[in-house]
Amino acid sequence: MSRSGFVIREKDGSGHVTALYRSGIERHSKQLGLPKKTAAHGWRQLLSDVFLPEGYPATVSDDYLQYQIWNALQAFCSSLASLFASRAVLQAHGVGNASASATNAILLTVLQDVFSRLTTIVAGYYLGTSLYPEAKTYRLLADIFNDMAIILDTLSPYLATITFSPRYPYIIPTSDSPLRTVALCLSGASRAICGAVAGGSKAALTVHFATAGEKPGDVGDLSAKDGSKETVLALLGMLCGTVVVQYVHGPQETYAVLFTLIFFHLATNFKAVRVISMRSFNRQRASIAWEAYRSSFDMHGNAVSQATILPHKAVSRREHIFVDSSWIVHDKKFPARCFLGVPFASIRGPCTGLEGTMIPFLSTPSRLRHDTLTDEETVALLEAFADEQYVLWFASAPAATVRLVVGFKEGHGPHDHLKAWAHAHEVARICGSETPSEFGTQLAAVQVALELVSKMFPSFVEAAKATGWKVDEGALVGGSPVTMSVELGGGVLEDRKNV
Repeated sequence: MSRSGFVIREKDGSGHVTALYRSGIERHSKQLGLPKKTAAHGWRQLLSDVFLPEGYPATVSDDYLQYQIWNALQAFCSSLASLFASRAVLQAHGVGNASASATNAILLTVLQDVFSRLTTIVAGYYLGTSLYPEAKTYRLLADIFNDMAIILDTLSPYLATITFSPRYPYIIPTSDSPLRTVALCLSGASRAICGAVAGGSKAALTVHFATAGEKPGDVGDLSAKDGSKETVLALLGMLCGTVVVQYVHGPQETYAVLFTLIFFHLATNFKAVRVISMRSFNRQRASIAWEAYRSSFDMHGNAVSQATILPHKAVSRREHIFVDSSWIVHDKKFPARCFLGVPFASIRGPCTGLEGTMIPFLSTPSRLRHDTLTDEETVALLEAFADEQYVLWFASAPAATVRLVVGFKEGHGPHDHLKAWAHAHEVARICGSETPSEFGTQLAAVQVALELVSKMFPSFVEAAKATGWKVDEGALVGGSPVTMSVELGGGVLEDRKNV
Protein backbone atom coordinates (compact mmCIF):
# COMPACT_ATOMS: atom_id res chain seq x y z
CA MET A 1 0.00 0.00 0.00
CA SER A 2 1.63 3.30 -1.09
CA ARG A 3 1.59 6.50 0.94
CA SER A 4 1.65 9.92 -0.68
CA GLY A 5 2.78 12.00 2.37
CA PHE A 6 6.18 12.17 4.01
CA VAL A 7 8.00 13.90 6.85
CA ILE A 8 11.80 14.29 6.89
CA ARG A 9 13.78 15.67 9.80
CA GLU A 10 17.43 16.59 9.40
CA LYS A 11 19.63 16.45 12.48
CA ASP A 12 23.18 17.60 13.14
CA GLY A 13 25.88 15.56 14.84
CA SER A 14 24.55 16.38 18.32
CA GLY A 15 21.01 15.23 17.45
CA HIS A 16 19.40 18.67 17.13
CA VAL A 17 16.80 19.06 14.39
CA THR A 18 18.12 21.55 11.83
CA ALA A 19 15.47 21.19 9.13
CA LEU A 20 11.99 19.73 8.74
CA TYR A 21 10.50 18.77 5.37
CA ARG A 22 7.00 17.48 4.67
CA SER A 23 4.75 17.08 1.70
CA GLY A 24 2.20 19.78 0.91
CA ILE A 25 -0.19 20.78 -1.75
CA GLU A 26 2.70 21.73 -3.98
CA ARG A 27 4.64 18.82 -5.30
CA HIS A 28 7.89 19.89 -3.74
CA SER A 29 9.23 19.98 -0.14
CA LYS A 30 8.97 22.97 2.13
CA GLN A 31 11.07 23.70 5.20
CA LEU A 32 8.54 24.06 7.99
CA GLY A 33 8.30 24.02 11.76
CA LEU A 34 11.62 25.66 12.66
CA PRO A 35 12.19 29.20 13.89
CA LYS A 36 13.53 31.65 11.37
CA LYS A 37 17.30 32.00 11.46
CA THR A 38 18.60 35.45 12.33
CA ALA A 39 21.97 36.99 11.51
CA ALA A 40 23.14 36.48 15.11
CA HIS A 41 22.19 32.82 14.93
CA GLY A 42 24.14 32.51 11.71
CA TRP A 43 27.28 33.96 13.30
CA ARG A 44 26.96 31.70 16.33
CA GLN A 45 26.59 28.70 14.08
CA LEU A 46 29.64 29.74 12.07
CA LEU A 47 31.79 30.17 15.17
CA SER A 48 30.53 26.84 16.49
CA ASP A 49 31.44 25.09 13.25
CA VAL A 50 34.90 26.65 13.17
CA PHE A 51 35.98 26.25 16.80
CA LEU A 52 33.87 23.44 18.31
CA PRO A 53 34.11 19.77 17.37
CA GLU A 54 31.49 18.22 15.16
CA GLY A 55 28.42 17.17 17.12
CA TYR A 56 29.19 19.32 20.17
CA PRO A 57 28.20 18.81 22.97
CA ALA A 58 27.12 15.20 22.48
CA THR A 59 30.48 14.08 21.08
CA VAL A 60 32.66 15.39 23.92
CA SER A 61 32.89 14.73 27.65
CA ASP A 62 31.01 16.94 30.09
CA ASP A 63 34.26 18.51 31.36
CA TYR A 64 35.30 19.72 27.90
CA LEU A 65 33.77 23.20 28.03
CA GLN A 66 35.14 24.08 31.48
CA TYR A 67 38.57 22.90 30.46
CA GLN A 68 38.50 24.92 27.25
CA ILE A 69 37.56 28.12 29.11
CA TRP A 70 40.49 27.82 31.51
CA ASN A 71 42.75 26.63 28.72
CA ALA A 72 41.88 29.72 26.68
CA LEU A 73 42.79 32.02 29.56
CA GLN A 74 46.12 30.31 30.16
CA ALA A 75 46.98 30.37 26.45
CA PHE A 76 46.33 34.11 26.35
CA CYS A 77 48.56 34.75 29.37
CA SER A 78 51.31 32.56 27.96
CA SER A 79 51.24 34.31 24.60
CA LEU A 80 51.45 37.70 26.25
CA ALA A 81 54.33 36.67 28.52
CA SER A 82 56.22 35.14 25.60
CA LEU A 83 56.53 38.55 23.97
CA PHE A 84 58.61 39.82 26.89
CA ALA A 85 60.80 36.73 26.62
CA SER A 86 61.20 37.24 22.86
CA ARG A 87 62.25 40.84 23.37
CA ALA A 88 64.77 39.80 26.00
CA VAL A 89 66.24 37.11 23.74
CA LEU A 90 66.73 39.64 20.96
CA GLN A 91 68.52 41.91 23.42
CA ALA A 92 70.66 38.99 24.57
CA HIS A 93 71.60 38.30 20.95
CA GLY A 94 72.80 41.89 20.59
CA VAL A 95 69.91 43.80 19.03
CA GLY A 96 70.54 47.48 19.76
CA ASN A 97 74.21 46.86 20.62
CA ALA A 98 76.63 48.22 18.01
CA SER A 99 79.40 45.86 19.16
CA ALA A 100 77.28 42.72 18.77
CA SER A 101 78.21 40.18 16.10
CA ALA A 102 75.71 38.38 13.90
CA THR A 103 78.04 35.37 13.83
CA ASN A 104 78.01 35.13 17.63
CA ALA A 105 74.22 35.36 17.61
CA ILE A 106 74.01 32.49 15.08
CA LEU A 107 76.41 30.34 17.09
CA LEU A 108 74.44 30.99 20.27
CA THR A 109 71.21 30.09 18.48
CA VAL A 110 72.77 26.85 17.20
CA LEU A 111 74.02 25.95 20.69
CA GLN A 112 70.58 26.59 22.14
CA ASP A 113 68.99 24.47 19.42
CA VAL A 114 71.40 21.60 20.11
CA PHE A 115 70.41 21.57 23.78
CA SER A 116 66.75 21.72 22.80
CA ARG A 117 66.91 18.78 20.39
CA LEU A 118 68.96 16.58 22.70
CA THR A 119 66.55 17.29 25.55
CA THR A 120 63.61 16.33 23.34
CA ILE A 121 65.17 12.90 22.73
CA VAL A 122 65.99 12.33 26.39
CA ALA A 123 62.55 13.48 27.56
CA GLY A 124 60.80 11.20 25.08
CA TYR A 125 62.88 8.24 26.26
CA TYR A 126 62.35 8.74 29.98
CA LEU A 127 58.82 10.16 30.05
CA GLY A 128 57.09 8.66 27.01
CA THR A 129 55.37 5.77 28.78
CA SER A 130 54.24 7.94 31.71
CA LEU A 131 52.37 10.59 29.73
CA TYR A 132 49.09 8.71 29.23
CA PRO A 133 48.64 7.34 32.79
CA GLU A 134 49.57 10.69 34.36
CA ALA A 135 48.19 13.02 31.67
CA LYS A 136 46.91 15.62 34.13
CA THR A 137 50.22 15.83 35.96
CA TYR A 138 52.28 16.25 32.83
CA ARG A 139 49.79 18.69 31.32
CA LEU A 140 50.47 21.07 34.21
CA LEU A 141 54.16 20.21 34.32
CA ALA A 142 54.54 21.19 30.66
CA ASP A 143 53.41 24.75 31.38
CA ILE A 144 55.68 24.98 34.41
CA PHE A 145 58.66 24.21 32.16
CA ASN A 146 57.33 26.68 29.61
CA ASP A 147 57.24 29.41 32.26
CA MET A 148 60.75 28.47 33.37
CA ALA A 149 61.90 29.01 29.79
CA ILE A 150 60.16 32.40 29.65
CA ILE A 151 61.79 33.50 32.91
CA LEU A 152 65.26 32.39 31.77
CA ASP A 153 64.84 34.17 28.46
CA THR A 154 63.75 37.37 30.18
CA LEU A 155 66.66 37.24 32.63
CA SER A 156 69.28 36.52 29.96
CA PRO A 157 70.17 40.18 29.20
CA TYR A 158 70.68 40.87 32.90
CA LEU A 159 72.74 37.69 33.39
CA ALA A 160 75.08 38.82 30.62
CA THR A 161 76.33 41.63 32.90
CA ILE A 162 77.01 39.72 36.12
CA THR A 163 78.96 36.76 37.40
CA PHE A 164 78.86 34.86 40.68
CA SER A 165 81.67 34.79 43.23
CA PRO A 166 82.16 32.55 46.28
CA ARG A 167 83.07 35.66 48.30
CA TYR A 168 81.15 38.76 49.26
CA PRO A 169 79.44 40.54 47.48
CA TYR A 170 78.83 37.22 45.61
CA ILE A 171 77.51 39.02 42.48
CA ILE A 172 80.17 40.89 40.49
CA PRO A 173 79.50 43.09 37.45
CA THR A 174 81.18 42.00 34.22
CA SER A 175 81.08 42.88 30.54
CA ASP A 176 80.32 39.50 28.96
CA SER A 177 79.25 36.79 31.39
CA PRO A 178 78.80 33.15 30.32
CA LEU A 179 75.65 33.06 32.45
CA ARG A 180 73.71 34.42 29.48
CA THR A 181 74.68 31.41 27.37
CA VAL A 182 73.84 29.04 30.22
CA ALA A 183 70.43 30.66 30.71
CA LEU A 184 69.54 30.47 27.01
CA CYS A 185 70.63 26.83 26.79
CA LEU A 186 68.57 25.94 29.86
CA SER A 187 65.68 27.86 28.35
CA GLY A 188 65.89 25.79 25.17
CA ALA A 189 66.01 22.58 27.21
CA SER A 190 63.00 23.64 29.31
CA ARG A 191 61.01 24.54 26.23
CA ALA A 192 61.92 21.18 24.67
CA ILE A 193 60.67 19.30 27.74
CA CYS A 194 57.49 21.36 27.57
CA GLY A 195 56.96 20.38 23.94
CA ALA A 196 57.59 16.68 24.52
CA VAL A 197 55.44 16.49 27.65
CA ALA A 198 52.65 18.70 26.32
CA GLY A 199 52.34 16.72 23.09
CA GLY A 200 51.87 13.37 24.83
CA SER A 201 49.58 14.62 27.58
CA LYS A 202 47.49 16.63 25.14
CA ALA A 203 46.99 13.55 22.98
CA ALA A 204 45.77 11.59 26.01
CA LEU A 205 43.37 14.38 27.01
CA THR A 206 42.07 14.67 23.45
CA VAL A 207 41.23 10.97 23.43
CA HIS A 208 39.49 11.40 26.79
CA PHE A 209 37.35 14.32 25.57
CA ALA A 210 36.42 12.54 22.33
CA THR A 211 35.53 9.16 23.83
CA ALA A 212 33.69 10.12 27.04
CA GLY A 213 30.65 11.82 25.51
CA GLU A 214 27.17 10.55 24.75
CA LYS A 215 28.43 9.35 21.38
CA PRO A 216 31.95 8.78 20.05
CA GLY A 217 33.63 11.91 18.77
CA ASP A 218 36.23 12.43 16.08
CA VAL A 219 39.67 12.67 17.69
CA GLY A 220 41.18 14.27 14.60
CA ASP A 221 38.44 16.87 14.30
CA LEU A 222 38.62 17.73 18.00
CA SER A 223 42.40 18.12 17.81
CA ALA A 224 42.10 20.34 14.74
CA LYS A 225 39.47 22.56 16.36
CA ASP A 226 41.61 22.89 19.49
CA GLY A 227 44.48 23.99 17.27
CA SER A 228 42.24 26.64 15.70
CA LYS A 229 41.28 28.01 19.10
CA GLU A 230 44.88 28.10 20.27
CA THR A 231 45.92 29.92 17.09
CA VAL A 232 43.31 32.64 17.58
CA LEU A 233 44.16 33.02 21.28
CA ALA A 234 47.87 33.24 20.53
CA LEU A 235 47.14 35.90 17.91
CA LEU A 236 45.03 37.91 20.37
CA GLY A 237 47.77 37.59 22.97
CA MET A 238 50.38 38.88 20.54
CA LEU A 239 48.19 41.80 19.47
CA CYS A 240 47.61 42.82 23.08
CA GLY A 241 51.26 42.24 23.82
CA THR A 242 52.40 44.61 21.09
CA VAL A 243 50.51 47.34 22.92
CA VAL A 244 51.78 46.40 26.37
CA VAL A 245 55.48 46.06 25.48
CA GLN A 246 55.54 49.60 24.12
CA TYR A 247 54.81 50.94 27.60
CA VAL A 248 56.85 48.46 29.66
CA HIS A 249 60.59 48.94 29.21
CA GLY A 250 62.44 49.08 32.53
CA PRO A 251 63.57 45.90 34.34
CA GLN A 252 61.33 46.45 37.35
CA GLU A 253 58.22 47.07 35.26
CA THR A 254 59.05 44.15 32.97
CA TYR A 255 59.55 41.68 35.82
CA ALA A 256 56.42 42.90 37.64
CA VAL A 257 54.23 42.41 34.57
CA LEU A 258 55.95 39.16 33.64
CA PHE A 259 55.56 37.47 37.01
CA THR A 260 51.96 38.64 37.24
CA LEU A 261 51.23 37.00 33.90
CA ILE A 262 53.06 33.84 34.94
CA PHE A 263 51.06 33.69 38.17
CA PHE A 264 47.76 33.88 36.30
CA HIS A 265 49.10 31.45 33.70
CA LEU A 266 49.88 28.79 36.29
CA ALA A 267 46.68 29.46 38.24
CA THR A 268 44.48 29.02 35.16
CA ASN A 269 46.43 25.92 34.17
CA PHE A 270 45.85 24.43 37.59
CA LYS A 271 42.13 25.15 37.32
CA ALA A 272 42.06 23.63 33.83
CA VAL A 273 43.65 20.43 35.04
CA ARG A 274 41.44 20.19 38.11
CA VAL A 275 38.20 20.20 36.11
CA ILE A 276 39.28 17.16 34.07
CA SER A 277 37.64 13.92 35.20
CA MET A 278 39.47 11.01 33.62
CA ARG A 279 37.45 7.80 33.35
CA SER A 280 40.34 5.35 33.23
CA PHE A 281 42.16 4.09 36.32
CA ASN A 282 45.70 5.16 36.91
CA ARG A 283 47.35 4.14 40.17
CA GLN A 284 46.14 7.08 42.23
CA ARG A 285 42.56 6.94 40.95
CA ALA A 286 42.49 3.17 41.41
CA SER A 287 43.68 3.60 45.00
CA ILE A 288 40.99 6.16 45.78
CA ALA A 289 38.23 4.09 44.20
CA TRP A 290 39.38 0.80 45.79
CA GLU A 291 39.70 2.25 49.29
CA ALA A 292 36.21 3.77 49.10
CA TYR A 293 34.83 0.46 47.83
CA ARG A 294 36.80 -1.57 50.40
CA SER A 295 35.27 0.42 53.27
CA SER A 296 31.99 -1.41 52.63
CA PHE A 297 33.56 -4.77 53.58
CA ASP A 298 34.91 -6.17 56.83
CA MET A 299 38.38 -7.62 57.31
CA HIS A 300 37.21 -10.97 55.93
CA GLY A 301 35.82 -9.50 52.73
CA ASN A 302 32.15 -9.76 53.73
CA ALA A 303 29.90 -6.87 52.78
CA VAL A 304 28.69 -4.84 55.76
CA SER A 305 26.97 -2.13 53.73
CA GLN A 306 25.94 -1.38 50.19
CA ALA A 307 29.16 -1.44 48.17
CA THR A 308 29.42 1.46 45.76
CA ILE A 309 32.08 2.85 43.46
CA LEU A 310 32.93 6.53 43.58
CA PRO A 311 32.10 8.17 40.24
CA HIS A 312 34.93 9.67 38.23
CA LYS A 313 34.02 13.25 39.25
CA ALA A 314 34.20 12.40 42.95
CA VAL A 315 37.56 10.67 42.48
CA SER A 316 38.83 13.65 40.50
CA ARG A 317 38.07 15.98 43.41
CA ARG A 318 40.20 13.82 45.72
CA GLU A 319 42.99 13.36 43.21
CA HIS A 320 46.31 15.15 43.69
CA ILE A 321 48.06 16.58 40.65
CA PHE A 322 51.63 15.93 41.79
CA VAL A 323 52.09 12.65 43.61
CA ASP A 324 54.47 9.71 43.50
CA SER A 325 52.45 7.07 41.65
CA SER A 326 54.14 4.21 43.51
CA TRP A 327 52.58 5.19 46.85
CA ILE A 328 49.58 3.15 47.97
CA VAL A 329 47.10 5.54 49.57
CA HIS A 330 45.35 3.45 52.21
CA ASP A 331 46.45 4.88 55.55
CA LYS A 332 48.87 7.72 56.22
CA LYS A 333 49.98 5.97 59.40
CA PHE A 334 51.18 2.94 57.42
CA PRO A 335 52.64 4.15 54.13
CA ALA A 336 53.34 1.54 51.49
CA ARG A 337 54.72 1.52 47.98
CA CYS A 338 54.27 -0.83 45.07
CA PHE A 339 56.23 -1.04 41.80
CA LEU A 340 54.48 -2.63 38.83
CA GLY A 341 56.03 -4.41 35.87
CA VAL A 342 59.40 -5.26 37.41
CA PRO A 343 61.65 -8.11 36.13
CA PHE A 344 61.64 -11.47 37.88
CA ALA A 345 65.08 -10.68 39.33
CA SER A 346 63.44 -7.91 41.32
CA ILE A 347 60.97 -10.40 42.80
CA ARG A 348 63.42 -13.13 43.65
CA GLY A 349 66.28 -10.82 44.57
CA PRO A 350 69.94 -11.12 43.55
CA CYS A 351 70.26 -14.70 42.37
CA THR A 352 72.67 -17.00 40.58
CA GLY A 353 71.81 -17.94 37.01
CA LEU A 354 72.06 -21.35 35.35
CA GLU A 355 75.68 -20.73 34.42
CA GLY A 356 76.61 -19.71 37.95
CA THR A 357 76.89 -16.00 37.15
CA MET A 358 75.25 -13.27 39.15
CA ILE A 359 72.13 -11.83 37.53
CA PRO A 360 72.15 -8.02 37.99
CA PHE A 361 69.33 -6.50 39.98
CA LEU A 362 67.28 -4.59 37.43
CA SER A 363 64.51 -3.03 39.51
CA THR A 364 63.91 0.70 39.66
CA PRO A 365 64.84 2.07 42.10
CA SER A 366 67.76 -0.26 42.83
CA ARG A 367 67.34 0.02 46.61
CA LEU A 368 64.47 -2.48 46.42
CA ARG A 369 67.00 -5.25 47.09
CA HIS A 370 66.03 -8.08 49.45
CA ASP A 371 67.27 -11.54 50.36
CA THR A 372 67.36 -14.07 47.56
CA LEU A 373 64.53 -16.59 47.54
CA THR A 374 65.59 -20.22 47.49
CA ASP A 375 64.31 -22.54 44.77
CA GLU A 376 61.81 -24.09 47.19
CA GLU A 377 60.53 -20.65 48.24
CA THR A 378 60.32 -19.55 44.61
CA VAL A 379 58.24 -22.62 43.74
CA ALA A 380 55.89 -21.94 46.67
CA LEU A 381 55.47 -18.33 45.55
CA LEU A 382 54.82 -19.27 41.92
CA GLU A 383 52.30 -21.92 42.96
CA ALA A 384 50.40 -19.30 44.96
CA PHE A 385 49.99 -17.29 41.74
CA ALA A 386 49.44 -20.22 39.40
CA ASP A 387 45.97 -18.93 38.45
CA GLU A 388 46.96 -15.27 38.19
CA GLN A 389 48.67 -13.29 35.44
CA TYR A 390 51.03 -11.63 37.86
CA VAL A 391 53.36 -12.40 40.78
CA LEU A 392 53.50 -10.09 43.81
CA TRP A 393 56.18 -10.14 46.49
CA PHE A 394 57.96 -8.06 49.09
CA ALA A 395 61.01 -5.90 48.62
CA SER A 396 63.23 -4.72 51.44
CA ALA A 397 62.04 -1.49 53.01
CA PRO A 398 63.03 0.81 55.87
CA ALA A 399 61.12 0.70 59.12
CA ALA A 400 57.44 1.71 59.17
CA THR A 401 56.97 1.10 55.44
CA VAL A 402 56.01 -1.78 53.18
CA ARG A 403 57.39 -2.11 49.66
CA LEU A 404 56.00 -4.53 47.13
CA VAL A 405 56.98 -5.48 43.59
CA VAL A 406 54.77 -7.00 40.89
CA GLY A 407 55.90 -8.89 37.81
CA PHE A 408 53.47 -9.76 35.01
CA LYS A 409 53.10 -12.99 33.08
CA GLU A 410 52.56 -13.30 29.36
CA GLY A 411 48.99 -12.43 28.38
CA HIS A 412 48.45 -9.92 31.17
CA GLY A 413 45.88 -7.17 30.66
CA PRO A 414 44.29 -4.11 32.30
CA HIS A 415 42.19 -6.24 34.66
CA ASP A 416 45.34 -8.01 35.87
CA HIS A 417 47.04 -4.67 36.49
CA LEU A 418 44.05 -3.44 38.48
CA LYS A 419 43.79 -6.66 40.49
CA ALA A 420 47.52 -6.63 41.28
CA TRP A 421 47.22 -3.03 42.51
CA ALA A 422 44.23 -3.95 44.70
CA HIS A 423 46.16 -6.98 45.92
CA ALA A 424 49.02 -4.72 46.98
CA HIS A 425 46.56 -2.62 48.97
CA GLU A 426 45.34 -5.66 50.86
CA VAL A 427 48.84 -6.91 51.59
CA ALA A 428 49.76 -3.50 52.98
CA ARG A 429 46.58 -3.49 55.04
CA ILE A 430 47.40 -6.90 56.55
CA CYS A 431 51.07 -6.13 57.23
CA GLY A 432 50.45 -2.74 58.79
CA SER A 433 53.62 -0.75 59.34
CA GLU A 434 56.33 -3.39 58.88
CA THR A 435 57.27 -6.08 56.40
CA PRO A 436 57.26 -9.58 57.95
CA SER A 437 60.77 -11.01 58.35
CA GLU A 438 60.02 -14.70 57.74
CA PHE A 439 59.17 -16.15 54.34
CA GLY A 440 56.28 -18.18 55.70
CA THR A 441 54.66 -15.13 57.29
CA GLN A 442 55.16 -13.13 54.10
CA LEU A 443 53.63 -15.84 51.92
CA ALA A 444 50.67 -16.21 54.28
CA ALA A 445 49.97 -12.48 54.11
CA VAL A 446 50.14 -12.55 50.31
CA GLN A 447 47.82 -15.58 50.09
CA VAL A 448 45.25 -14.18 52.52
CA ALA A 449 45.24 -10.88 50.63
CA LEU A 450 44.83 -12.73 47.33
CA GLU A 451 41.79 -14.60 48.67
CA LEU A 452 40.21 -11.34 49.81
CA VAL A 453 40.85 -9.59 46.51
CA SER A 454 39.59 -12.55 44.48
CA LYS A 455 36.40 -12.41 46.53
CA MET A 456 35.78 -8.67 46.10
CA PHE A 457 37.37 -7.87 42.77
CA PRO A 458 34.69 -9.18 40.33
CA SER A 459 31.97 -7.07 41.94
CA PHE A 460 34.36 -4.11 42.00
CA VAL A 461 34.89 -4.36 38.23
CA GLU A 462 31.18 -4.68 37.50
CA ALA A 463 30.29 -1.76 39.75
CA ALA A 464 33.04 0.35 38.16
CA LYS A 465 31.67 -0.38 34.69
CA ALA A 466 28.17 0.54 35.78
CA THR A 467 29.43 3.82 37.21
CA GLY A 468 31.12 4.80 33.95
CA TRP A 469 34.72 3.78 34.56
CA LYS A 470 36.66 2.38 31.59
CA VAL A 471 38.22 -0.63 33.30
CA ASP A 472 39.31 -2.14 29.99
CA GLU A 473 41.72 0.73 29.34
CA GLY A 474 45.02 0.10 31.02
CA ALA A 475 46.52 3.24 32.58
CA LEU A 476 48.21 1.68 35.60
CA VAL A 477 51.21 0.39 33.68
CA GLY A 478 52.79 2.53 30.99
CA GLY A 479 54.47 1.07 27.93
CA SER A 480 55.20 -2.65 27.56
CA PRO A 481 56.64 -4.08 30.78
CA VAL A 482 58.79 -7.19 30.78
CA THR A 483 56.83 -10.42 31.08
CA MET A 484 57.58 -13.90 32.30
CA SER A 485 56.37 -17.36 31.39
CA VAL A 486 56.26 -19.81 34.27
CA GLU A 487 56.81 -23.58 34.11
CA LEU A 488 56.49 -25.67 37.25
CA GLY A 489 57.30 -29.32 37.71
CA GLY A 490 59.67 -29.60 34.73
CA GLY A 491 62.87 -28.54 36.40
CA VAL A 492 62.85 -25.13 34.71
CA LEU A 493 61.21 -22.49 36.82
CA GLU A 494 61.44 -19.56 34.42
CA ASP A 495 61.85 -19.02 30.73
CA ARG A 496 64.65 -16.51 31.20
CA LYS A 497 64.39 -15.24 27.65
CA ASN A 498 61.18 -13.55 28.69
CA VAL A 499 62.29 -12.38 32.10
